[in-house]
Amino acid sequence: MTTILVSGVGGPAGSSVTKLLLGRGFDVVGTDMRDIEFPGRVFYRVPSAADANYLNVTREIATREKASLFIPTVSDELTIVAAGWQGMPVVISAAEAVEIANDKYRTSIVLKEAGVAVPRFALPSQIKNAEQLADRIGWPCISKPRVGRGGRGVVIREIADWPEVSILGDGYILQEFASGIDYAPNVFIAADGNDLAIVLEKTELKEGRVGNASSVRRVDDADVGAVAIAAARAVGLTGPQDVDIRKRSDGQPVVLEINARFGANIRHAQEVLDATLHAHRMVE
Repeated sequence: MTTILVSGVGGPAGSSVTKLLLGRGFDVVGTDMRDIEFPGRVFYRVPSAADANYLNVTREIATREKASLFIPTVSDELTIVAAGWQGMPVVISAAEAVEIANDKYRTSIVLKEAGVAVPRFALPSQIKNAEQLADRIGWPCISKPRVGRGGRGVVIREIADWPEVSILGDGYILQEFASGIDYAPNVFIAADGNDLAIVLEKTELKEGRVGNASSVRRVDDADVGAVAIAAARAVGLTGPQDVDIRKRSDGQPVVLEINARFGANIRHAQEVLDATLHAHRMVE
């Protein structure tokens, strides 16, 4: 039986990937920063990605368990793995592409220069007053960490919130609030150009108007799928990607951010996992 190492098995993406792999007959060895229930399978608690020993510990586990593939699913570890992983194959894009996707401001710049639609955006230091923000981005707007995962720190700001916005540092990005439908397309960027996009509409959000999806449904929206693929390719990403897209009130899809990994809703887009396994010769 082929063994695959999956990190973050206690999180949404890691647990979803694990269930799908087990259903396809693979053996899964799981890791996480915290102790979790992982019945019937081998589990290791590992240090955080910020720990200098993270890569060595994870490589030792992969070697000990004779894993044939490593699937990292935790956003915090992606840049570390992309830059320093050695050993068996890993489901990760090139280090520079992962670095760009990890920074929402850099992502916005790269996509804008490539002609991929993004919300109007700025760093807090580039905005001097509420009137300038209204002209450059518009109220309401979104403030969120440039580097972060999920809906953590994502806030809808109204003009009355300018005092709070004005003291934000450049660890944050300000974005236009696209008020239309929210999507989480899962895409696979193939080496041969045979890309795949499964468009998922977020039907309920955990934070109400922004953030991660509590529920999704598959929809047939070629425009959203095409924008998601164009965004991933513009950044230089390969393999499975989780893209956040919203439509403006006029229906134009704009890219909010890209997560350079499997998405939490991969169970609704299993073709992306199958394409990944095929690319790594885990299946015929």
